[in-house]
Amino acid sequence: MPDKSSSLYNHTQSYAHLITERHAMIKPCTHHPYQLGASLYMPATRQDIWQVIKRDKLPTIDSIIICLEDAVSHSDVDLALTRLQALLNMWASHVNSINEPSNQADIQTQQPTRPLVFVRPRNPMMLQELADFEHIDLLDGFVMPKVDMYSLSNWRMACQNLSTDQLLMPTLETAALFNPHHNQELAIAFKEAFSQPIFALRIGGNDLFAALRLRRPKDSIIYDTPIGTLIYQLLGCFVPHGFYLTAPVFEYLDQPMLFMKELTRDVSLGLVGKTVIHPSQIALVQQAYCVPLSMLDEAQAILHSEAKAVFKYNNTMLEPATHRAWAHEVVNRSEVFGTINDGNSDYKPLL
Repeated sequence: MPDKSSSLYNHTQSYAHLITERHAMIKPCTHHPYQLGASLYMPATRQDIWQVIKRDKLPTIDSIIICLEDAVSHSDVDLALTRLQALLNMWASHVNSINEPSNQADIQTQQPTRPLVFVRPRNPMMLQELADFEHIDLLDGFVMPKVDMYSLSNWRMACQNLSTDQLLMPTLETAALFNPHHNQELAIAFKEAFSQPIFALRIGGNDLFAALRLRRPKDSIIYDTPIGTLIYQLLGCFVPHGFYLTAPVFEYLDQPMLFMKELTRDVSLGLVGKTVIHPSQIALVQQAYCVPLSMLDEAQAILHSEAKAVFKYNNTMLEPATHRAWAHEVVNRSEVFGTINDGNSDYKPLL
């Protein structure tokens, strides 16, 4: 019988090469997804959003998502759109009074560094409408709800008039996401669908629970539920294609220990941010993402230009060939959230 191992090997190599090419297709952007940190949804009807952007309110929030979808009733949509345009006008008139999130605050002028700012429209038609808003380019980008293979073409059309510098965050929250074959198609389709970079994929936990006729239980973390099983599957599907995923919201304010337990799992899985529903959750998210100094030491040892192929460090075997991607993520996290002494609750911000 002819030896087919060579052709099989070549086929495997060609698939790996395809994935590498698709990684290269992801347009680089100024910000890193870890900058999402603690994300707060704010109804567009609120009149204090400008105060949050310029850090008069919620001065430690990492990112905000101005919501025109679930947080706004149908009867208030016109009001929400009017207030969004008024916010953009206000922002444009004071654009030089705040710094971009990627820059450190100006020490001389004491100008604040604003949070990342996104808008979540109700549907693709509304996103097309927003593209014509004056000063819409001030936004960092858009959160697109309920994106799957069935709605992707509509979202793609809606984004055609947006700036190619704005960031997109599709939300994975429909029943279609329970189909692994659908998700593989979606991961590949995302690479070619938009001219804008996909900053991160948001996991919509509550909508996914609803698809199963469930609600998140109050006495367990999400990873002990069927949605936890799905999150592992989503990670295995989308991360190898170069995407980052965010962690679902934790809506129980009277369960801080459970919240911290879930955050620990979020961070260990490489999820890049967590939606918060109350200011009391902001510091807990930021502390959970701080990098232990011993972990940063290991990452820097792995990335050192003279690192051996395999070496012992801190009683751990380190292998740069397989640990390099992890090490880069640890460094990225530390640059956003700072470091924490192992076993110490205090942390040192690096920004």
